[in-house]
Amino acid sequence: MKRSRIITPLLAMAFLLLAAPTMNFNVIIPAIIDLPKHMQVAAMIDRTFVEDGASNVIEGLITGEMIGEDKLATQILMDGVYAMLENAATISLKRTTEVYPGGSPFNAAFPEPLSWTEIESLCEKYQVDAIVAIEKFDTDFLIIPGANQVATVKAGIRMYDPALKSIIDQYEYSHQESWNTGKLTLETAIDGLLSKNAALREASYEAGIAYGRRLSPSWYRISREYYRKSKGDDVFAEGARMMEVNDWDAAKEALLQAVDNGHRKTRGKASHNLAVVYEIEGNLEEAKVWAQAAWGKYKNKKSKDYLYDLNRRINEIARVNQQLD
Repeated sequence: MKRSRIITPLLAMAFLLLAAPTMNFNVIIPAIIDLPKHMQVAAMIDRTFVEDGASNVIEGLITGEMIGEDKLATQILMDGVYAMLENAATISLKRTTEVYPGGSPFNAAFPEPLSWTEIESLCEKYQVDAIVAIEKFDTDFLIIPGANQVATVKAGIRMYDPALKSIIDQYEYSHQESWNTGKLTLETAIDGLLSKNAALREASYEAGIAYGRRLSPSWYRISREYYRKSKGDDVFAEGARMMEVNDWDAAKEALLQAVDNGHRKTRGKASHNLAVVYEIEGNLEEAKVWAQAAWGKYKNKKSKDYLYDLNRRINEIARVNQQLD
């Protein structure tokens, strides 16, 4: 037993030492939905009201939910969508207090769409171009072995475009947040139940953020592997250090020297690192040139997969530009 306790940390340390270093930075990604250009402002409504009050009571008895708990959570989901779109260049959102009857959370199917007469009336009332309706909604909260608290939000949302008489988005999804509370005891279980509302509020808000990303370009954090050293090349190592302190001009100067004067492996690593620097600076075409050189001329294997990432990002930026045009 003692041996296993020693070996496991050693293996963990070895893994960390062998793991490739990464540069982390933010990039913009396109909205999932390409909105029509005439769509500038939308209003959001809650269509999850269940007319049969008995079914709400039954659901509460089965799941442990307080009556009205999902009602509050739908409003918090709206908060998340609103926050995501508050400074969006593609579309803005108006919140409303409109509540419409919809489908039961027990029913997997979406309710019948709202009539276009009703949609047009809402658009006129709020002076908007589209209606976003939460039409299915449910929440769950679990404390599971391993002392994890898990809050799950399930939503079905439609987006109505009255100009085209078209439902341009019908999306059903599930968003989950989890927390580790340590060793599971009676006390932590009680604490978990007491924090249930807070957990569901956070999960609902994040579910709203997630839906907002469908409608607007958003920022996302990515990682890129790079090289710190190349045997016997101090100039290359200097370039890598300059990358680590975000001095991109100094990094490029040193890495270009390594490309000119290093051996083949050094040139491949330096070209790869130059590609990473140019991507961080936002010059994706120049990044692609250096990644192509790293793989095509110097056979740096890591750069082959990196080229796929760069091509995807170039396509994403083109789509972002179309969405923001």
